[in-house]
Amino acid sequence: MNPLVWRFAVGLTPPSLIDNASDASRLKAALLQPRLHIPLTVLRGLPAYLRDNDYTVTGIIAADGGPPDIKIVSIGQQGSYGVALDIGSTNIWGELIDLDTGAVLCKEVITNPQTRYGADILTRIFYSMQEDGGAAALYECLVGAVNAVIKSLRGPIAQEAVHAVVVAANTTMTHFLLNLPVNNIPTSPYIPVVNAPGFQSPSNLGIEINPEGVIYLFPNAGSYVGGDIVSGIIASKIYKSDAPSILIDIGTNVEIAVGTKDWILVGAGAGGPAFDEGIAGIGGRAAGGAIYDVSLDAALNVNLQTIGGAPPSCLCGTGMVSLVASLFEAGIIEQNGALIEGKRNVVNSAQGSGFLLYEDGGGRQFIVYQTEINNFLLSKAAMFTLLSVMTHTVGLAFSDIDKFILTGALGTHIKAKDVKILGLLPDVSEDRIIHIENASLAGAGGLLRDRGLLDDIKVITNLITYKEMNEDTGFMNELQGAMFIPHTDVTRLKG
Repeated sequence: MNPLVWRFAVGLTPPSLIDNASDASRLKAALLQPRLHIPLTVLRGLPAYLRDNDYTVTGIIAADGGPPDIKIVSIGQQGSYGVALDIGSTNIWGELIDLDTGAVLCKEVITNPQTRYGADILTRIFYSMQEDGGAAALYECLVGAVNAVIKSLRGPIAQEAVHAVVVAANTTMTHFLLNLPVNNIPTSPYIPVVNAPGFQSPSNLGIEINPEGVIYLFPNAGSYVGGDIVSGIIASKIYKSDAPSILIDIGTNVEIAVGTKDWILVGAGAGGPAFDEGIAGIGGRAAGGAIYDVSLDAALNVNLQTIGGAPPSCLCGTGMVSLVASLFEAGIIEQNGALIEGKRNVVNSAQGSGFLLYEDGGGRQFIVYQTEINNFLLSKAAMFTLLSVMTHTVGLAFSDIDKFILTGALGTHIKAKDVKILGLLPDVSEDRIIHIENASLAGAGGLLRDRGLLDDIKVITNLITYKEMNEDTGFMNELQGAMFIPHTDVTRLKG
């Protein structure tokens, strides 16, 4: 353990007439830290604490900009905790970590309440720019949500015992949390206010932890590739690899990093609601009752698997991938995704043709409509095209890639078999497809446990080149063929 916030215990030489150094200077000297910052709140209690404890001091120190910039967070306090956050446009994930042991004590996920201002990032950006007080509303909404997650995670643990928060978020969500203008992010030349916000004060952000604690935000790499992918790179360790690997973070946006220990190229594209709970009218978050696996037997009977084995309540992103792959395998949809009239469970309604996925005894029906399948295939095509363009940009073929590392809300749980049927990924052996459950959250937790990763983050940011996909003319040329299952040119899938 080399945590971002750590405990110290030291004995001081009591002052005398011939050694009348100040209490603060005496503490710095005992800790061999002449650049140690001692906040005013700590200074106020220091004299009484020293004299009540025979000049033996225990306390908490935090990195505050990285060594040698450190500060005392508190003295005499027992217990030290940190919170790792992955702030996505759709969901906010958090975990509470004991900074003495590194153990994860609990996890939490909530829907990002900013969705009330728009399901996607661009809608929220325009809201912040056009509505009077819109930017303030988005900031207050997000900070309130972060504080709610932290409060839920810590439970009976005192607010003052939470000494650090590490945030992994995309560029726009980072700007919303910092209450920074986002006007220039969506328009050419796509310039954020800041790339590396680094350490921030809890009081400046309104984050409810120990007031002298630290907040660290991962640096972004561009307007659409944020600190969440940098955190994911930490967790995936592709920056330590000799052979090229690809990290694919699949959520509302698809972010990709391809690279080695010598270079990393990053880029992003829209995944859209087809990769999260906006997937369909029956879409929902991956929680109890969500359909996550669909299969059809030889007689075209539908078999469903739900989270927790509960009665079906919705269809999550993983379930949609499984459904479309199964429909294609069973010959119920064409290569272009069109439902075939007359096939079992293909129905027609006022909303058009659809596939009847589930019907309970009370007449409730789950139908996935043709338009929703089409939207899914557009999202799948965008992801594969992004992957293809990124790989070819660095002069590599899919066969040159050692590992395909999947993460994100969808990437963690989709089956390699379904991915290959649909052409989401190239046709590679399953041992080359690796899953990491929420690499962004894992990277944030890793930094809480090991402040040495601050140096690794500097290495990564120096390795990264950002590719702006909005200006790539080859993207649209590639997209059309990828909208078919698995592709109009299957040789493009060879890995």
